[in-house]
Amino acid sequence: MPDSSVSHRLLLQTLAGAPSRQHVLNELLQRLDGLESVSLWWEADDVRTLIARAGPDRPERPPLPLMAEHRYLISWSGDAKISEELIAVMGLRFVLLDAQDTMRTLRAQFGDVVRDAHTDALTGLRNRRAFDADLEALDAGGNPFAVVFIDLNGFKSVNDEHGHALGDALLRGYATWLERVVGHWGHSYRLGGDEMVVLVSAFPGTPQEFGVWARERLQVPFVDGVSASIGIAWRHEGWRAADVLRLADTRMYDAKRHRRVHAGTEDERRHPPGQEV
Repeated sequence: MPDSSVSHRLLLQTLAGAPSRQHVLNELLQRLDGLESVSLWWEADDVRTLIARAGPDRPERPPLPLMAEHRYLISWSGDAKISEELIAVMGLRFVLLDAQDTMRTLRAQFGDVVRDAHTDALTGLRNRRAFDADLEALDAGGNPFAVVFIDLNGFKSVNDEHGHALGDALLRGYATWLERVVGHWGHSYRLGGDEMVVLVSAFPGTPQEFGVWARERLQVPFVDGVSASIGIAWRHEGWRAADVLRLADTRMYDAKRHRRVHAGTEDERRHPPGQEV
């Protein structure tokens, strides 16, 4: 064997830690005397596919399986002798690289599943599951935060008069608006229908200043006849997080009732009794 025992062991160690299949072949070509080219193949259903090659494309000896029950094969040209130890180490390294590739794929797929499970399909906002998890994490952290419940007034009329396609477009547009104006101060969620909620944990002002900002900036800016009823509650206003949610929800419905009363008063002012509407 042309390699010394020391260089042979170093080659084994190098191949055992190679970061890729191509790197294995490159190291083999560079370090093994008499090797002119080397190719890695994958065989499945009697179909052989070239995976990687190091050296020039030239005729090589018939591919040799790297492991008895694995589908990797190696072929090479030149008068180099590839020992059984090298064959075994390459086979094991390729199996480990396959496992690492599988783990990366599974982690990516799991991330996609988790993301989909916490995302509202229509608007792209976080959904109720994400809201519950984020609220629990915020509450456990002990930091101040606000819950903002939002209900869209006039949304049902848009759906009834213009169809669900326009209603869906309205929800998507408002979701985009929420994400934009809330920014890094918090996160926006769609709970269902036309009900949205915002968790704010990084507003750079007082609760009073936030209330003024929210009632102005969280309105629907682009559709006549559609507005937002907003209810805000801060963590310090409730004994438990659930109490804060109920308080924000109550304030949102109070705002909705106030709007209806105000709208009725305005209508009576414009059309006094006896005047034809």
